[in-house]
Amino acid sequence: MDQQVDKTRFSIIVAAYNIENYIQRAIKSVEEQTFKNYELLIVNDGSTDNTEQKILEYSNKYANIKYIRHSENKKPVKERIKLQ
Repeated sequence: MDQQVDKTRFSIIVAAYNIENYIQRAIKSVEEQTFKNYELLIVNDGSTDNTEQKILEYSNKYANIKYIRHSENKKPVKERIKLQ
């Protein structure tokens, strides 16, 4: 098992939908923190722009960044609950 995973103390979850102009800044902000025992989970909620490519640049480079991809937009939880 990866040593980074063994040391993980907490998870940061970022929901991403068509934010290609902002996702790199968000990832860099997390990566620049001094505390390193975390995992960054990025959930791409069916983006139709270049968000996925930007995320993959980082998830392929850093072991503590995990990428989850939804093939279609699942919408915010609050909106999904209203629809039921």
